[in-house]
Parts: sequence; structure tokens; C-alpha cells
Amino acid sequence: MRRGTLRALFPRIGRGRLAFRGGIFALPFFLLLQLLYPISIQQAEWVETSGQLTALAIWATILGTLAGNSRLTRSSATWVGAAIGAFAVVILTIQATAPLDATVRDRATRLAMKVNDWITQVVSGEAASDRTVFILLLGATVWAAVYVGSFALARDKRPWEAILLSGACLVVNVSLALVPLTLDLVVFSLCALVLMVRLHIVSLEERWERLNIQPSGQMSLRLLRGGVTWTLVLVFMALFTPRVGATEALSGAFTSFEAPYHRVESEWQRYFAGVTGPSRIKGVSFSDSVRLGQAPNLSDGVVMTVRADQGRFWRGVAYDFYTGAGWRVTEDERADKIVPLTAGREKLDATFEMQAAYATLLFAANEPVRADIPHQFQSGGDRSYSMSLRALNRFQAAGTYTSTSYISTANKATLRKATTVYPELVKQRYLQLPSSLPQRVRDLAQRVAGSLPSSYEKAEAIENHLRERYRYTINVKSPPVGRDPVDYFLFDLKEDFCEYFASAMVVMLRDLGVPARLVEGFSLGTYDPARGLYVVREQNAHAWVEVYFPQYGWVEFEPTPSEQPFARSDDVVTPVIGPDGVAVDTGIDENERLGLLDRDLDEPGGGTSGGFGEIGGIAIDPRPLLALATLLVLAVLASYLSFEWRFRGVGAIGAAWGKTRLLGAYAGLGSDPAQTPYEYARAVGAAVPRIATAVGHIAHAEVLERYAPLGASAVERERARSAWRSVRGRLLGYLPARVGSALRAFLP
Repeated sequence: MRRGTLRALFPRIGRGRLAFRGGIFALPFFLLLQLLYPISIQQAEWVETSGQLTALAIWATILGTLAGNSRLTRSSATWVGAAIGAFAVVILTIQATAPLDATVRDRATRLAMKVNDWITQVVSGEAASDRTVFILLLGATVWAAVYVGSFALARDKRPWEAILLSGACLVVNVSLALVPLTLDLVVFSLCALVLMVRLHIVSLEERWERLNIQPSGQMSLRLLRGGVTWTLVLVFMALFTPRVGATEALSGAFTSFEAPYHRVESEWQRYFAGVTGPSRIKGVSFSDSVRLGQAPNLSDGVVMTVRADQGRFWRGVAYDFYTGAGWRVTEDERADKIVPLTAGREKLDATFEMQAAYATLLFAANEPVRADIPHQFQSGGDRSYSMSLRALNRFQAAGTYTSTSYISTANKATLRKATTVYPELVKQRYLQLPSSLPQRVRDLAQRVAGSLPSSYEKAEAIENHLRERYRYTINVKSPPVGRDPVDYFLFDLKEDFCEYFASAMVVMLRDLGVPARLVEGFSLGTYDPARGLYVVREQNAHAWVEVYFPQYGWVEFEPTPSEQPFARSDDVVTPVIGPDGVAVDTGIDENERLGLLDRDLDEPGGGTSGGFGEIGGIAIDPRPLLALATLLVLAVLASYLSFEWRFRGVGAIGAAWGKTRLLGAYAGLGSDPAQTPYEYARAVGAAVPRIATAVGHIAHAEVLERYAPLGASAVERERARSAWRSVRGRLLGYLPARVGSALRAFLP
């Protein structure tokens, strides 16, 4: 029986079936086509074990070719490939992540624990810094793409599966890699086109042979030479022909997908925060997520000029959620207007002439309230502050626009007296810290500012501590795998880029109960007196801190010693107290403020609705629910497969009877070992009258199959199958109540 099972899974393969259809000439092109994806992963330097993926691809090619040339059915070949591939990928991951001196059991246990930790971190919204699951993902994509492509070419004689699957994976890797991999795409395109030309020639030759046509001996060579020539022409035209015509249309189409793309990018970086790749990236992007430890390769090119009454830091994006490896924006509601706090603030208009646009992002000083082009705010839940200001049209964001902001003018004495009664939403969002934050970071925050009485004094003490004890450098160093970047900066590096300084201050303030957030944009730039404007270059890209004061909103701080701290006088200014006991004004006419914020948003320059709704004004993050739903679906699928696997190789009647008894036991209708099939059927029928007849049919068929000389008839066999389908639905309906009873028994 064992030999028969093995023969069914691995039937013999005739030697004549192993010949490659494209001939010896096309075989190297096919192999290179399959190997380019794992080779590009190795070039991207995502993980140190990328070289082993090439060996995995070779084995997938061999197995896929053997399976395609065998007599295995498609479903059997799929299961065989999936099982062997899963085993190979797990072995690869264990070798890449476990200590070499550990036993096999310890390595497997270590892998399971890492996967469990990854799921826990992802579901809780934190960054998953371990690379184990990423290595599993890479291995799975390599095996699936190569195995399916090799099987399809061997079985169906077509290359499209190999080209599309490997090509799609290669394009994704090239798009995300921080190093140029355009050559990989060029080589892949050449291999794909040459392989298609060669297979087309083989198809023609087979057709000529069927029609008894005798082509000249040089016909195949001429067709191949012409195909390769045109392949090279097409590739070079694609590389060097100017991109015109559809550029504007494609750019406009991308605007619709830009926000979903950035959300996917942000989540991807959170899921695989420990995967860094090369440490240097080109320029700045101001996306919805920041990974600490990556050095932007900044040029001195001009990105914009700003005409304003005074120079400020020009805010791009504010970040609220610290993942343990970087920052991301979770307050992503869209609002047509916001109503910020204006105590201790004055109005500032700034006109931006963009030389290098950043998608739909609009720049402004401290707290923007409007722009003179159609716009929306990426806002917090209470609409009293924003995370970023966005244009509705990316082409207008690339031109000239004016933004109006309220900038803080509150002095030190005023901020020292600010209350510490924070809005609940602010406390929820801006006191967040990951559970993985090392204790010594918390201890340092307590030593530096824990004993100070006011939030402002704590912020000022931490700001001064970072400016005096740490050194600024543009030579950014990535934290080791698994290390919190703030902890690495504070206790090991003690010098680095502005993102480290700002992140350290925000994390330390949050641990002391002071709401704070990280902000990225540009410093004020260089003032040009001849033109009366500020020239802002890419190298002015900067990160700083905003601290929340209940009566005064978000106030800027500068912990990086390469920049001057924000000027703030010690003069005592008594705020104007409104009827509700809250300071409402220090220099701005309230009627002007209300008129500005309540203006008709449909007039030119006002915001227009982008079609985003809200649920009671509360942002709901669906990711934990989706993750839980996914885990439940996977658990149900695993249970179903385990249930079906128990009855593999059993006949239809035996399977129906066994499944009925097993599912009945799950539903609380277990059988007694002394019961005959008829007695058990009557007991189940008495408990569930609607399936009494169906269970009786299954029991009768089981008795005939086991004890009748000729076994059950085909009619009885079909009746048992049909009866099982009826029984299955009814018994499944009893499972939720059964599970609920079990839970109530364990709950206090």
C-alpha cells in the first residue's frame, strides 16, 4: 500500500518527456528568467540570507519541471508543490535566523515564537522589528512564482505564467528597493522576449511538421535572428524614447491612488520594520511613515521659495504614532476646515513657489488654517489641529499658492502656567508608546525632567539636555536589528541626524505625560534680500518637535543643536480670559478669526469635500479587526483541512459515517463505544429530529458496506453522500452554542 501511495504521488517520468521545448538555446534564457527575481532580492540587500533564495529558486524550477512532465493531476501537483515548498521555505528561514549550535527542535520552537511575536506586534499596531516573517514571505514568493512558472511551461508549453508571476515580483522588488535595479528589468525583458520568440518558432516547426511542410534549413535561424533584433530594438526604445503624450494623464490618474498607496506603504513598513536595506535613500518624500536610521541623500537644489513677513519652519507632515522603529500617521481623517486654538498666536500668510513638488502636500507654518487653492486637511478627530495640508489637485500643489497659519507667540511665563488637563483624544494619541520601549529610556526621562513642575519646563529641560549632551551629524547610522532607535541613539550613538533628536524628545516627553509629536518639513532656508524671499533647498529638510498645551495648541521646540532654538521671551503676558475661564486671545481679533474659519468654503481657494465621511467624528482603525478576522478565517480553514484530512483514502460511505460521528461529538452528540450504527443513528435522530432520516441512511449504508457480502450498492453510496450533506449543515449549527457553553464554564 505504501508503494502504491508513493507511486500515486510521484508517478514515473519518461526520459523523452524531460526535453526542454525551446531547445538547448532557450534553456539558459528560461533559467535566467526564473532566477532574476531572487538575484534582485540579493542585490537589494533586504536581508543577509538573500543568496540562499537563489538555491530555492533552482530547486523550485527542477521540481516544477518534473511535476509538469509527470502524470500528476493539477490538483495533486499543486498540493505536492505547496507541501515541499513550505518545508523548504521553513528550513531556509530556520537556517537564516536560528543559531547554528541549536538543535532542530530548538530552532523550530524559536521560529514559532518569532512568528507569534510578529503577529502580536502587528495586531497591537506596533512595528514588527524581527525579520523572520519577511524571510518567510520572500521564500514563499520565490517558490510560488518559480514553481508555477516551471510547471506551466512543462505541462502546457506556455511561458506566460513564468513571465507574469516572476515579472510582477521583480517589478515590486525593483520599485521598493533603495538601490537602482533597472538593469534587472532590462535583462528580464530581453529573456522574456527571446524565450517567446523561440517558443513561437518551435510552434511553427511543429505546425509545419503536421502539414508536411519542409522549410529551408536556415528558416529557424532567420526567424530567431529577426526576433532577437526586434527584441533589442523594443527594449532600447522603451529605455531611451522620451516619456511624452500620456504623462499628464497618467500623473492625474495616480492622484486617485496616491492616498491608498501611501497607506499600504506605511503598513508595509510597520509590518517589516526590521528590514532596512541600504542605509541611504535619495531625497525626502514626506510620506505617511518615517523609518528611523535612513540617511536621505540631500542635494543643494532649490525646492521652493517662500515670501512671508518672517521666516519660520515650513511644516509638511506631523506624526502621531511611534512604532518602535519609526513614526507613522494614524490620524488620517479628511476635513474641509479646522478650528485651531488661537490663544497666544498671530496670523501669518506665506506664499510658496514650488520648484520640486511633493505630490499633493502643501507647506505652511506652525498651524495652517487655509490655502488659496482647493485643499483639505489631514486632521485629528476634534478638528482643532491638523497633521498635514493637502491640495485636491497635485498640479496646483506644484505651482504657486498661499497658505495662512496661526503661529505661536506665547512666551515662557505663559506656557509655564498652562494647565495640564488635556483633551481625552490628545491623551490617547500623543502619550502613546510601544510596550517594547527599553526601561532605561524612561529612567533617563525621569532623571532629566521628571521632578519639574510644569509641562513647559519639562520640554525645555529635555530640549536643552539633547542640545548640550549630543552632537549633530549627517552620517546617519541604522540601529541594529531588534534595537529601539531612540534607545540606540541616546545610549550608544550620542550623535546623529535631526530625526533621532526629535524622536528622542517626543518619546521622553510622552513618558512624562506630556503630549508631543514629531514634525517634518523644511527649516526657514536662506533669506534673499534682493528679492525679499526665503530660498529653501533640499538640504534644509528637517525634523522638529511640537508639544501640546491645552490653551495654546501645538507649540514648536528644537532639540537639534544644528538649528537655533525657537525664540521665546520671558516676559509675563496676562492672557485674556473668556467667560468659560479659558484664555482665548493674545493679539488676534476674534471676529476676524471666526470670519476666517467660517467663511464659505465653496468660494475660490476654499476647501471642497473630497467625499470622505466620518462616524460620529471618531476615527476607527479597522486594522486590528481585519487582522483578527484574518486569523479567524485561517483558523477555520485549518480546522476544515484537518477535518477532511482525517478521512483521506476512506471510501464515500466510511467517510460519511466517520464525519457524522466526529462532527456529532463536536456538537455534543458523542457515541458510546457499545452502540451499533443503528443505535447511534436513532440517538442522534432523537436529539435532532430533522436529520433522523439522513443519519439513518448513512448508518444503513455503513452496515451494508462493512457486513454485506457484496458491500453497499452504488445507489446506497450516493444516498450516503447526499445524506451527509444534509447532516453536516444541521450539526454545524450546534457548534456556536457548544463553544459558548465551554467559554462560560471557564469564565468567572
